[in-house]
Amino acid sequence: MRILLYIKYLFLIILLYLSSSVSAEDKNKRENTSTDLLIISSYVSGAPWSQTIISHIMQKEYDRRNISMKVEYMNILTIETPEILRQYKENLFSTYGENPPKAVLMLGNAPLLLRDDMRKHWGDVSLIVCAESEYVGPDTTYIYNQIVPKQNRISLKDLREEYNMTFLQAHSFIPQNIQLIHRMLPGMKSLLLIGDQTDRDIDYDQQVREFIRTKYPDLSYKYLSAGSWSSDQLLDTLRQVSPKETGILFASWFHKRMFAGNMVLMANSYKVIANSSMPSPFFALSASLSSIEEDGNIIGGCVYDMDLYCEGIVKAIDAIVDGKQARGIALYDPKPVVIFNYPYMVDFGLLPENCPAGTIFLNAPPTFMQKYQSSIAVGGVSLLLIVLFFQLRRNKILERLQQVEQNQRFTHTKLAMALEVVDLLPWQWDLLTDEITYSSYTPIEPGKEAISEMTYSIGMQDYLTHICEEDRERLRQVFQDIRSNKIKELREEFRIHRHDAMEQDIDWMEARGFVEEYDDKGKPLMVVGSSLFITERKAAERELIAAKEHAEESNRLKSAFLANISHEIRTPLNAIIGFSSILTMTEDEEEKKEYVSIIEKNNGILLQLINDVLDLSKIEAGALDLHYSEFELNEILITLKEVIDSRLQDGVELIFEPGMHDNYLVFSDQNRLQQLVLNFLTNASKFTSSGSIRYGYEVREKDIYYYVTDTGTGIPEDKLHLIFERFIKLDSFKQGTGLGLPICQLIIQNMGGEIGVKSTLGKGSTFWFTLPLKLEQ
Repeated sequence: MRILLYIKYLFLIILLYLSSSVSAEDKNKRENTSTDLLIISSYVSGAPWSQTIISHIMQKEYDRRNISMKVEYMNILTIETPEILRQYKENLFSTYGENPPKAVLMLGNAPLLLRDDMRKHWGDVSLIVCAESEYVGPDTTYIYNQIVPKQNRISLKDLREEYNMTFLQAHSFIPQNIQLIHRMLPGMKSLLLIGDQTDRDIDYDQQVREFIRTKYPDLSYKYLSAGSWSSDQLLDTLRQVSPKETGILFASWFHKRMFAGNMVLMANSYKVIANSSMPSPFFALSASLSSIEEDGNIIGGCVYDMDLYCEGIVKAIDAIVDGKQARGIALYDPKPVVIFNYPYMVDFGLLPENCPAGTIFLNAPPTFMQKYQSSIAVGGVSLLLIVLFFQLRRNKILERLQQVEQNQRFTHTKLAMALEVVDLLPWQWDLLTDEITYSSYTPIEPGKEAISEMTYSIGMQDYLTHICEEDRERLRQVFQDIRSNKIKELREEFRIHRHDAMEQDIDWMEARGFVEEYDDKGKPLMVVGSSLFITERKAAERELIAAKEHAEESNRLKSAFLANISHEIRTPLNAIIGFSSILTMTEDEEEKKEYVSIIEKNNGILLQLINDVLDLSKIEAGALDLHYSEFELNEILITLKEVIDSRLQDGVELIFEPGMHDNYLVFSDQNRLQQLVLNFLTNASKFTSSGSIRYGYEVREKDIYYYVTDTGTGIPEDKLHLIFERFIKLDSFKQGTGLGLPICQLIIQNMGGEIGVKSTLGKGSTFWFTLPLKLEQ
């Protein structure tokens, strides 16, 4: 593996030598040729993530032989002042000013600092941005390695059209990685994040802190940054951690140091850390760490597929070369995948079975099937040939036996089918062994083996357990009477648990039998008989009984309805007829007005009674018309206040309590809603002589709750269950037919709601109902 690693690095160095010039002297000697693709990396040469991408692109594009590429490194950690950034821009645009590139590949967020200057010098050049963050901030946040405040963040998606840009986000799956570490280390008490002073890792630190604060508040956390820790200090600290209680998340380790008076960024310092002897494994946060397969401490993590990510970049480059603008290329968002280096993971004592489903194991040992696949295949074929040989011999013997048994089976099957069709079960009861032998397609006891073709046996005591408990003792006594020779025949109906029944657990059975054989002393030895399933007959009997009871109940209800309705009609009608006669006989105008008022009042009662009866008939006939529309709820309910005010008794206050703002719209049947609330308010006004009547509504998640609360006489607790019955009047001296609340109940049920009442005698009542919260259709 190490030899392959060295060959890989050597190949990478050759590619870099062929593709780019990183020294100042080489830049001054550039040939005057055009550049198809300019790659600008935020970091230095050798940075794992950017260098993986660059080498992949070079391998792909050098095969094409028609794309010229150049690589520039910003070394962003060494750009510590705006003046250094300005100098970098001048050097860059002086180098490529006369020969601008056709496309720019930006690795990291830092090259986005150049976007305005690129547009100024190179026009509408296509930009391919590969970065960890989906936003860009002010220049100072990258110069001084700061977190971009949320109010200063500019989404890269919003810059696509303006800067001719496409975006491939290099995700760092922080929540998934923390959850993965917690899964692999169940006893974890602390978490360490290893990173550096780049704006990316500082942002990682904030994300980790926020996620731990919300999801794992008991977990201690520390950020080990290359800006404040040396490599030796870091190694000393890591050697002292508890392997089972500490999770380590590795991001990167760019280390700055002074060399010959210049600031140099060390990109490969992480190699020393990753290959040092450590008690705890590292979990990779970034897909740039190809060292999951190469370095001993980094065992894996939740990352994206780096090969797929690089292929996405190559496809974007090819599309631009073929003439497509970057702003027209779809954004790329990689999916997370869990990767572990199997040998390293096992060396640290982690169990593969704790890994989530879909985990990819690198360098995993072959399974038993993989190792012995060829031997198993050869042995399986040989065994199959042997089995086939003996099976052919056995089949010839069986064919002869089948010819002999076929006629017997045909006759037996036909007889069994005939018995099954009529649900008849023939049986015989051996009193000496106390066993019942019967013929059936299926046994009474599930899983029972047949003693012969479709013939089974069961002990009498076991058979009794299948009989329903209500009939068991009666049947037990009948069987005892047969044993004692008190009776010679039986004919009983009883219920039995039938395990093969598809729609019901209990069937009715009629059993008939007689004593067929006696011993020398006249005692019964054998009883034969048959059992017939009569469930359908019993069901028909129940239906006939229910139909008879229903007819009788309907007749009773009809008589009760006629008696009640005739009484209710006669009361106002007598008043109308009586006072109409008196009206013609009086000359006093005041008396006439009083009589007319009484007649009009009883006319209203009679009309209300007729309307209630018609409404009740419509609802029961399924002819209730519901007309839904959108209207302002408060406005409709307020109009009811004007109607009820005139009916209130002295000293009673009517209060409307809206649940929403004045313009709140609902989609319902306006007339039916008014009818329901008005009925509740009318009842409340009858039984409330002091205090208040409050009505309103509350908007809930799936419905609207309407209520009317009064301080009236209340309802006794033993009468609450009768309140919605027809013609029920708890106070015979109050006007009304006793149909209002039953009609309200039926209307609400047809509208998909519920109705109810809460009341305390002497303190008042609350009538409520709910209606579904519908959207306008």
